[in-house]
Amino acid sequence: MKKFLFILLAFSFLFSCKEDEKPRPGNGILTVTGIDLGNFPLSNDNGTNWTHVLTNSMIVNFTNETNQTFQLELNPNTIEKSFSIELPLGNYTFHSISVSPDFSDFLPLKAEGQLNLNQEKQSWRFPVDTDYGLLTLSQSPDSPAPKFISHPSIQLNKNKEVYYKYIKSGIKTTLELTSNNPSSSFKVISQSTSFHHLAKIIQKQNENALSTFQKIDFELIQEKVNLDLDHKPINLLPWIQAELGTSLNESSGLALINGRLFSINDKDNDPKIQEFNPEDGQLIREITIDNAFNEDWEDLAQSESHVYIGDFGNNIGSRKNLSILRVSKDELLHSNSLVAEIIEFSFADQVNFSGPMESNNFDCESFFFLNNQLHLFTKNRGDGKTRHYVIKDEITKQEVSPTEEFDTQGLITGADLSPDGKVIALLGYENKGIASQSFIWLFSDFSNTEFFSGRKRRVYLGSPSILSQTEGVVFRTNNEIIISGEEINFGEVYIPGKLSEMNIIGLY
Repeated sequence: MKKFLFILLAFSFLFSCKEDEKPRPGNGILTVTGIDLGNFPLSNDNGTNWTHVLTNSMIVNFTNETNQTFQLELNPNTIEKSFSIELPLGNYTFHSISVSPDFSDFLPLKAEGQLNLNQEKQSWRFPVDTDYGLLTLSQSPDSPAPKFISHPSIQLNKNKEVYYKYIKSGIKTTLELTSNNPSSSFKVISQSTSFHHLAKIIQKQNENALSTFQKIDFELIQEKVNLDLDHKPINLLPWIQAELGTSLNESSGLALINGRLFSINDKDNDPKIQEFNPEDGQLIREITIDNAFNEDWEDLAQSESHVYIGDFGNNIGSRKNLSILRVSKDELLHSNSLVAEIIEFSFADQVNFSGPMESNNFDCESFFFLNNQLHLFTKNRGDGKTRHYVIKDEITKQEVSPTEEFDTQGLITGADLSPDGKVIALLGYENKGIASQSFIWLFSDFSNTEFFSGRKRRVYLGSPSILSQTEGVVFRTNNEIIISGEEINFGEVYIPGKLSEMNIIGLY
């Protein structure tokens, strides 16, 4: 009952304290003159093209050392009017009362801390915090509204022609974006982080540039997606799920087996396959290939019964011992020590083994399995193309000739085939030094194993400085791919290996 009376008493003081009015003996008047979100003043007019959307009511409880509680209700949108409360002098703890959903139309604020009221009239800037991040999306006015396909019941709000949602930290979302004339759609994956503003800007060709944002109180991450004349993305940054652990710092290939993710490190590392956690990038276990040496392992492939390790990395073109290791898939899943069968091969069209690396067109880092054959794709530093070779799944020594060639305009580092066999992904990056971009080529509607005969389209993924050096790719479903990258360690520049994922619907 006493606590209830104190709350009522506190409400009777609200807005009743005039500037020239003195508090009762032993009391002080606390006046809230502003709100600080983190280290920044919170304002409903910050002069930029984004202003936080705030609730009209926030309730703060003040509890003193005798356990008396007083309550103040304020409106963050009109904080410039000042809100006052008369309290007994002394020390207080304060906290806000707030229950917010995972997706919010307003920026959910919370407060907790200590206050010393020791003056008859005392000004106070109210410090608040949040567990939410902001997702905004800017696009052409004639484009249909984006929608969450990961959370179909949630709709985005619109403020000044910008779609937005405040999302609790840690929640992963997938947005579907649709364009008119012609109709097409693609999907964007992201994850909310508190105090971060992820601004997606969808820009059509030949369209006036859409406005960008300025950093105010949230860390600003702006990602622009440029569309071609068919309204398909020219570039799309994958969602970075995790940094890879140090044991996978040179991840160079991926395999997904029964929902379990495996990788290998490349040149001169231990002859081991690593199983790791796709959620945090940390090692789960290692499987040693007892009869093998890792001269330059580059990719993983799999059939229904076996896993294949491509020991065919050939940076300077001097190798004459190219091979593919074959191990039992069942043994890989249940044992930490394996013996491999070995397929030896050579390229029939290679006659020069003297380098140099810059003109070498016989490096290889990519392959997949299809119809009892292994399909290899070269990494040509000399001409920026790739050649397709076919190797039989037989433990014999083979000499193979190219079956087709394609100008990938970059270095191919990973390959995989979708589970339904309809789409091929070739991963790579440009050979342009610091200006290089990672990319993925998607091939579909091909005839038999003439993979370059059908539709083909490249999508830029972003800078290796963001993604790390993209090396491994594997399909998780027919529409989703996982990408791994190895660390970049160049002088004072260090980028840890990353694990990313993206949805390829609408990209090809």
